[in-house]
Amino acid sequence: MKLTVFATTDVHGAVYPYNYFDNEPKDNALLKFKTYIDKYKAMNDEEAVITADNGDLLQGDVWSDYDSDNTDKALVPRIINEMYDVIGAGNHEFNFGLPFLNEFYKQVTVPIVNSNVDFMDNPLKDIVKNTYIHVIKTADGPVKVGFLSVVPTQILKWDKFHLEDRVKVSPMTEAVRATTARLKNDGADIVILLSHTGMSNADDDLSQFGENQAILMAMMEGIDGIVFGHTHDVFPNGNLLIEDERIDIGKGTFNHIPMVQPGVSASHLGVLNFELAYDNGMWQVKKASSRLISAEDIVLKDDELEDYKEEHEKVLGYLNIPIGKTDYPLNTYFTRVIPSRGVQFVSEATVWFAKERADFKDSSLPVIGFNSAVKVGRDGPHDYTAIPPGEMTIADSIDIYKHANTLLIIKINGKVLKEWLEWAASSFNNYDGEEILQPNNSRYGFPGYNFDTFFDLDYTFDLTKPARYESSARQISDSERVIKMSYKGEPIKESDEFIVPANNYKVAYAPFLRDAEILYESAISVRDIVTEYIKSGETFDYRNPMTIIPHGTYRFTTAAEAKEYTAGLPVEHYKDLEDGFSIFKVEL
Repeated sequence: MKLTVFATTDVHGAVYPYNYFDNEPKDNALLKFKTYIDKYKAMNDEEAVITADNGDLLQGDVWSDYDSDNTDKALVPRIINEMYDVIGAGNHEFNFGLPFLNEFYKQVTVPIVNSNVDFMDNPLKDIVKNTYIHVIKTADGPVKVGFLSVVPTQILKWDKFHLEDRVKVSPMTEAVRATTARLKNDGADIVILLSHTGMSNADDDLSQFGENQAILMAMMEGIDGIVFGHTHDVFPNGNLLIEDERIDIGKGTFNHIPMVQPGVSASHLGVLNFELAYDNGMWQVKKASSRLISAEDIVLKDDELEDYKEEHEKVLGYLNIPIGKTDYPLNTYFTRVIPSRGVQFVSEATVWFAKERADFKDSSLPVIGFNSAVKVGRDGPHDYTAIPPGEMTIADSIDIYKHANTLLIIKINGKVLKEWLEWAASSFNNYDGEEILQPNNSRYGFPGYNFDTFFDLDYTFDLTKPARYESSARQISDSERVIKMSYKGEPIKESDEFIVPANNYKVAYAPFLRDAEILYESAISVRDIVTEYIKSGETFDYRNPMTIIPHGTYRFTTAAEAKEYTAGLPVEHYKDLEDGFSIFKVEL
């Protein structure tokens, strides 16, 4: 018999084929996959078909934001219930906190699986199952397909303020080993691992608490197929940065195990194909492979989304609520080399909140703001913020700050501030004339969301010195790129103290911030603060606090569309690439 497992991962709320920021249709959407799978089932009724999701489904796009504000009447659970046979959890499922996740999951009727998070005494313990066995009836007897799911232990760091003392997380490999054995003991013929972790052969990832361990998973006994994710890459793909003789791109296998990673934001649908045979009273895998189906290759008829038009209209109405205006364009095309108003906007909003709305001690100390760009090309050439002057809506607030972080106000000294700036300075390459920025990739580069700009300071980075940190904020040298830093014209001493409105992710993530004194924890999200700031009508003067030496002309890569935004900047277009990006030159 044939078994087909359709899989998604890292959908990040990309549900409907519509770009709610540009108000135009788009190719990538979860509902395109649902339509495709429904047709496939109807045309291949001799096959057994299972549909699974590998996590990071609930957070990221505007449907997610609608659901976070309308938790008891969320829209996405209906689609989950109609589309999937089983779903796993990713790290971003925890961003809104356990109460939200509990309320959301209560509306989901299909099995929810996670095998390495212990929810202790939380109600989620009864909702999220350790394993699930999907039974397929055949003339030769039932085929039992077992599912398990794991998520990186780093969730305890990334969402510390939601999860600390509320859950326990086991190392992924330990959980996979024990849970696979349990599934086999429970009679599973086939075991599919939903593994919210990427493929990497870096030493850190191959350690017990590594973040991206798909390679280790493929070496484990008893696993018949793997859906993996987290890093937003695609597999099987001929452009892999990993060289390993165990990879067979043609078959989509690693170590003879079919594996699939279907990209991000519903860019691809993953497929695991199995041919099973019934021998000696047992079902066994005779052949297995994986492949990808691009969302661009799926064409919908006009009436095929009719059942979801009402939900689409609800989201549109929510997003189009006017909340204020901007006199200036807000974009993030150049922000990693020339700090932009689009990034400064959030910094100013959090400082405004700290000064005007928050009640905390030590309010006589200087309040300094920072921000990093989340939409800065990590997920493709359209993954940038570009808001024109004029009216602003809820959609623009999400566009500026799309994550569900909460605000923490912390107190730090000049010594910690210097380390923070060294971390930011480490995002630049040791310049060789080709590219000033490290790749905008969480697995092997330095993603833009870890490049913080402090708009209330002035500082200088010396790029002749080696980087001090990796993107993970792990120190890799004693080098010092920060050679000057000042506040209001005065050099900053190690003992100087500052108040910093920060987000919960950043404070939990960076080692040098984990002991910072927390003065205030907001009950509302950073994006809600941004929305209130827009409504207030507050304005600010643009500042570029960063100086790069040696002075000169540098090259960097950003979206080709940035060509329309170079006026008044020391930036010129240099060369188009073939993937929607371009190389630019900048005078620094």
